[in-house]
Amino acid sequence: MRVNDIASYLAQTGWLRAPHDWHGAGVWNHPDDYEVLVPAHDGFGDARARINEVLRCLAMVEDRPVLEIAAEIARPDVDTQLFRTFPADRDPGYTSVTEGYRAVQGVRDVLAIATRTVVQGPHFAFAGRPPNVVADLLHSAEMGPTRAGSYVLEVRLSARAALAGGVTGRTVTGQIYEAIAAAGEAVSTSRVSAFEDEIVTAGLSSNLCIALSDLSGTDHEAPFEIGFRWGRAVPTESGTSSHRFPAGAGVLLREAANRLRNLDASGTAAITGRIETLHHGATRDEQWRISVRGEFRTGSGLVRRRKIWVRLPDQAAYERAIAAHHRQLAVRVSGELSSSTGRVELVPERSFDLID
Repeated sequence: MRVNDIASYLAQTGWLRAPHDWHGAGVWNHPDDYEVLVPAHDGFGDARARINEVLRCLAMVEDRPVLEIAAEIARPDVDTQLFRTFPADRDPGYTSVTEGYRAVQGVRDVLAIATRTVVQGPHFAFAGRPPNVVADLLHSAEMGPTRAGSYVLEVRLSARAALAGGVTGRTVTGQIYEAIAAAGEAVSTSRVSAFEDEIVTAGLSSNLCIALSDLSGTDHEAPFEIGFRWGRAVPTESGTSSHRFPAGAGVLLREAANRLRNLDASGTAAITGRIETLHHGATRDEQWRISVRGEFRTGSGLVRRRKIWVRLPDQAAYERAIAAHHRQLAVRVSGELSSSTGRVELVPERSFDLID
């Protein structure tokens, strides 16, 4: 474990370095009146003893095992997801074989569906064989041992993992985060009608609703929780967070899966933001597509931050998009939502406008 990694971890988790050192060691203070000494550099004097003291203090502050914190410090590029289930009448850290298998399958499907969403765009329901990059992603992701609390599955994925088609570990984890947040917001209403066509733009498909419900036990009635910790080596606007789904959420999610499978995208919409990706496929339906992330507004007037896939009308518009992407210019696109190709996308009234 490197001293620089310890310092970056402390800075990210709310510790502040004092202006003066103590006998060559950096003094770091926590708002809750904790203090640690960090060696000046690797191999410095009693560095090993100091590092062990830092880890023990962090374990008290964060109420987490030392080994878990040490692993996070040593791998600053790793994004971590914690899938927490609450099986009834089981000792902490245990579940039935049936529910354990279902939970692992749900975690696997969450990762796979998020990867398909990144590559193929948001769908009401995915069908057919997944692209090869899904298998690559599942091979790259790591699943750790379960732990008490009640039954927790940890998944680690390098934010820098580079897969086919420009997909990275961070883009997949970010897609999961966005879809889970949308699912949590819809579940909080306790209404299946909250799962409407606009929510699919966040990547919440029928398939993902089913995968999430697999975390709620065999009767889909148990609560569950999904937490995110981000690799600090790859900055993100998303903070450490946890989304808790109450008892009965699994039943609602399965009802939502049926609802989404029977919906079609429609209505006016607009997005203002920057072009993230460009896609040029072989068929007409796959040609001249871009994805734009920014402020997304539907006919209802709601404004959300989304990544929207846009189907451009012709080669000329696509070439303008290439230039705008290269110059990092913001664009504004307005038109109609459509799912005629299976993918939910925005079809412009014309092309798009550049914003100075």
